Amino acid sequence: MERSLIQAMNPKRAFEPGEYAQIARKYVYALQDPDDQRIFYVGQGTGNRIFEHLDRAEKLLKSDKRLTLKFEAIHTVWSRSRDVRLVVLAGGLNDREADLVESATLDALNISSNGELTNAIAAPQSSMVRVEDLAAAAYPHVDPSRRYLKVLLFPAPRRQKNKDVYERCRRSWKVTKKHRELGSEAEATHAVAIVGGVSIGAYRVTKWNKLEVGKWEFEGQPHLDLEKLNWRTVIEPAMGYWQRGNYLIVEFDGMGQFRIVRGSRKRAWIPCRARSDSFPTAQQADPVAGPESIVCT
Repeated sequence: MERSLIQAMNPKRAFEPGEYAQIARKYVYALQDPDDQRIFYVGQGTGNRIFEHLDRAEKLLKSDKRLTLKFEAIHTVWSRSRDVRLVVLAGGLNDREADLVESATLDALNISSNGELTNAIAAPQSSMVRVEDLAAAAYPHVDPSRRYLKVLLFPAPRRQKNKDVYERCRRSWKVTKKHRELGSEAEATHAVAIVGGVSIGAYRVTKWNKLEVGKWEFEGQPHLDLEKLNWRTVIEPAMGYWQRGNYLIVEFDGMGQFRIVRGSRKRAWIPCRARSDSFPTAQQADPVAGPESIVCT
């Protein structure tokens, strides 16, 4: 519907004194679509902060400015002649408590069937981590002292857990001719099987076998120097690509830096220890695979 034709709803635009007294000083709130029950925005504030989104949305009805996702969602609800449902999730909070409640709510909703929220700013105090991903923090970060020109990182599928690590990661991949070149000892290609950010198998590639059209499998010998390591810092710059089940190719300079060769448009060198050695955050978590058992590493 044309924006100018939408009628502003939600006539209530402020708390009554007795209402706010129940949730002061700070509170965490949500904006919800009354029809599909989807929460599309979570925030925190004091006073009438929860209503300020509605006031701004009403002003934007008479503007041609580009809308953020939050205001698009409010206008969509109003276009159906419905009120946006306003929900106070927690009240009587101090600043620290409000940050924690807001962050936990944002994280939980973003990974749930609710779908992603319209918040433009990430959770301020997110500490979300899948239990299985805590395993990665128990291993040292990969930081080889020798140069590796080509290391292929393959996700080891959980659905093939009855197979050994080698068989789970070595096929069936689209690998270009350039990346199938084996080279000398110093230029050798290595393949690493990753589960939950941890290398559970590593191999020096000795041969590529052609499978169906465009697909290949490697043969290799164990290469223990790249096993039992935390690869999260390496994967994180290409996380979006990795999460879709793709493999990465990285290069290490042997002096504390790596760069992504396949999986990211950026080719800049990145410190191997750019992030904290503490447990991974939600932004670092890998939903494609998680360590099914520490024993297998």
